[in-house]
Amino acid sequence: MKGMGFWILPMVGLLAGNAWATSAPVPMVLVTTPKYTDEMRVVDGTIAASRPGHHAELMIEAGTQCGAAVEFRFVPWQRALLLVKNGDADGAFSSSYDDERATYGAYPMIDGRPDVSRALKGYSYSLYVQRHPTQAWDGRVTTERGASIIPRLIELGFSHVEINDTATMLRMVAGGRVSAAAVITSNGDAVLANNPDLAAVLTRREPPLEDKFGYVMLSKAFYARHQSVAECFWTAIRDIKATPLHAERVRSYQAEK
Repeated sequence: MKGMGFWILPMVGLLAGNAWATSAPVPMVLVTTPKYTDEMRVVDGTIAASRPGHHAELMIEAGTQCGAAVEFRFVPWQRALLLVKNGDADGAFSSSYDDERATYGAYPMIDGRPDVSRALKGYSYSLYVQRHPTQAWDGRVTTERGASIIPRLIELGFSHVEINDTATMLRMVAGGRVSAAAVITSNGDAVLANNPDLAAVLTRREPPLEDKFGYVMLSKAFYARHQSVAECFWTAIRDIKATPLHAERVRSYQAEK
């Protein structure tokens, strides 16, 4: 598919005595949007080969521990969800939980609720607006296609325009085409940090619109075929995140800024 970058990660260093070592690794195709952050470093549609981001390294390690060969692919978020829904990808990240996604996606659960301890990350959505508005607030807000914040925007009475790219959304605000952009806070801040012209005219409103948890949502078909691998993978994400090695890994990426 044109525009879809991918990188197949080799299985190396399986733990000695691991029960998975006697069987071939399970392919696990995970999709997300192409962004360049400390979490996932994507260049020209393909993940960076040497320093792919600390979330990429985390999922590689979790897959290795659980007998899964992780492959990343990068598409707009709405398409990522459709790939999982249609069975053309095994999972998407980081996906917040909602009732509609739960009809086709599996999440780590505990006592009938999403298990936040096994989430890939916690995050928030924020509104970005002009520092000195050039026109009156009209309630028009841009956000990512298929974003989980859309029901909240509707609840607040905003009209919304769906766009694929965070930088484009923020430039629409700067140009006065919409009153605000509702984007994942870390993504919005990263775009402003890399674009001083936007940072000069835009600001982030406090408090955030909504706090969320993002999971590796696996397709129900994958979960049905490989339930033990899926549960192991989610648990390994939790356990690896708690290690000093992972904390140092995150710091090493942050230090490169």
